[in-house]
Amino acid sequence: MISGVQVVVTVLLGFVLCWVGKLAYGLFHPRARMDVELTAKDNLAFAVPLGAYYLGILIVMGAPLSGRSRGDLLQDSLSVVGWGLLAVVLLNLASLVNHKILFRGLDLLGEILERRNLAAGIVAGGFHIANALLILGALGDEGGLLPAAVFWLYAQVMLTLAAAVYLRLAHGDLEAEIRRGNQAVALSLAGVLVAMGNVLRLAVSGSFDGWAAGFAATTGYALAGLAILFAARYLFDWLLLPGVTIRQEILEQEVPNTGVGYLEALFYLGTSFLIAWTL
Repeated sequence: MISGVQVVVTVLLGFVLCWVGKLAYGLFHPRARMDVELTAKDNLAFAVPLGAYYLGILIVMGAPLSGRSRGDLLQDSLSVVGWGLLAVVLLNLASLVNHKILFRGLDLLGEILERRNLAAGIVAGGFHIANALLILGALGDEGGLLPAAVFWLYAQVMLTLAAAVYLRLAHGDLEAEIRRGNQAVALSLAGVLVAMGNVLRLAVSGSFDGWAAGFAATTGYALAGLAILFAARYLFDWLLLPGVTIRQEILEQEVPNTGVGYLEALFYLGTSFLIAWTL
């Protein structure tokens, strides 16, 4: 059982890691003057992904905390700090790579800082949480650092490919929609990113039983889970939006239906939990 002292120490470490994460965010995103954006400019578009980034750091802390405790407060705390610092670096690197690969024609950070585009901020926030879930799944493995790093990278590749397929199946220029501030599209995309991350978290988690078995199990689980997740979109159309389609509501209306985008995002997320609990 975790003692009260351990709880207090863990919470304090969470604050410290978020502070370190703030410093690292500034290094990886030199254009962002964080305090100015949050206070002087009251930039909500910047606050949304930054909050998701902090949440991601705290989520990743769950990897060592949910594992087997050594029963030593110092050793457990060092484990949390070590994985937390690694997570800070991985979150920033993954976010930059995701943005460059999936949105080559859209400067998400520029949209957030220069135009205060909340839609861009929502998408960036979705990336942070999805990436945090991948790190959580990979670091939760008891196979050691090398398998954790390899399967995290493999999960990143699968997330990028799955997101690219989703963007293609959307049958719309989502980059242009985000650029024009379509929050309905942004919520939908952020929701599916987080849902994909949740499915892939389960795909790369678990005990390490060798490379061949690990890759086979991870790939099989990921493909099955992502296929169900994609099918959920059509179920959402047929069962929950009779007479209309998601595309009509979030892409084809003069004023996009933000409520439908929000509902779709939560539906994706809920479906990902059902997949995790049953697959």
